[in-house]
Amino acid sequence: MNVQWLRTLVDDRQAVRLPKGPTFQVGDMIYGKIEKINEDQTALVRIGSYTLTAELHSPVKEGRTYTFQVQKTMPLELNILPRPAKLTDEESVIRHFRLPENEQTKALVRWMMNESFSFKKNDMALIRQWLRTGGEKEVQAIKWLLMHDLPLHDDVFRALVTLQHDQPLYEQRLMLASLIDRAHPKGTLATLSAHLRHIPTLSSFSPEHMQRLLEETMKQQDEWLVLLQTAAEEATGELKAEIASLLDRMKAYQLLSTNSNSLQHIFTQFPLLIGTHATDVTIQWRGKQRENGKMDTDYCRILFYLTMATLKETIVDVHIQQRIVHISIINDTPHVELYASALEPSLKEKLAEHGYTLSAVSVKLPINKRSERLLVEPFSYKGVDYRV
Repeated sequence: MNVQWLRTLVDDRQAVRLPKGPTFQVGDMIYGKIEKINEDQTALVRIGSYTLTAELHSPVKEGRTYTFQVQKTMPLELNILPRPAKLTDEESVIRHFRLPENEQTKALVRWMMNESFSFKKNDMALIRQWLRTGGEKEVQAIKWLLMHDLPLHDDVFRALVTLQHDQPLYEQRLMLASLIDRAHPKGTLATLSAHLRHIPTLSSFSPEHMQRLLEETMKQQDEWLVLLQTAAEEATGELKAEIASLLDRMKAYQLLSTNSNSLQHIFTQFPLLIGTHATDVTIQWRGKQRENGKMDTDYCRILFYLTMATLKETIVDVHIQQRIVHISIINDTPHVELYASALEPSLKEKLAEHGYTLSAVSVKLPINKRSERLLVEPFSYKGVDYRV
């Protein structure tokens, strides 16, 4: 699994964080620019990508940036911090919270300031601990914690680090099954080994089949968590550590799946057989939630990431509105558009059998997978990053 592509799929600021706006607690430190001073002792303060009205009790100048401390949240009341405590750039934040002094930390702090995240003392102490023993994957896990408003706890952090495992999920499962079998297992461990070796098969690309496959997988993940937790309690040594690693990976899928205001966002990853080729499939499914709790398949967006035998790394971006389907294939294989065109009539026919109308299948080139921008910026809800 290419970890860089995984980060592109998980990073989704617009779907998860931006609609909520920034939230503050008394005592938080924030970095903001004065956009306009009002006559009633309030001012418009730009904090990251937001402009908020705040009460100020210190003299300020329009156009200047200041480090504030939250005195009150409703309404928002800010005090300017004294000069020794000012956090005006990433270097001053790093010094104030005694973070590791390296380029990764600078990039993380700069991102936090640009995205209007406040600096909470307890949270920064945890982040300091994680950065001291971590690298690129740990930095990315911290970003996901903040973007998705997840609790900053060691177990949640560990799950998001494990999500970026370099080994494909299907390989990790088969390796763990072999490790269990060498121990001549009984009971829960024997059951776990059998489950690990079972890989679902994709037999149809219809939305209904995909929905059933996804629903079954999500349901099985709950069962998997219980089975893995029980097995981890029974196992010892290396086996226990490997089960715990897979357990953390499974927990991460649940952490990144959210429901809010009748909108549903599902993130999951599972091994899949396509013909005789085994691969991992990473899926983001976003859309409205029906009254029965199921996803509305008439209006939704589905993103698939998978590595196929011939096409290699591929993203399939499916937009469905009023049962009209538009599919974008993001892949850099030469002449892939010819293969897509050849399959379009058959795909159109199959979708029609299920009441869907195919409007178009387009092929786009992926952007540079090693681009630094992918480590920080999520793709827009309106489309994945690609060259037109």
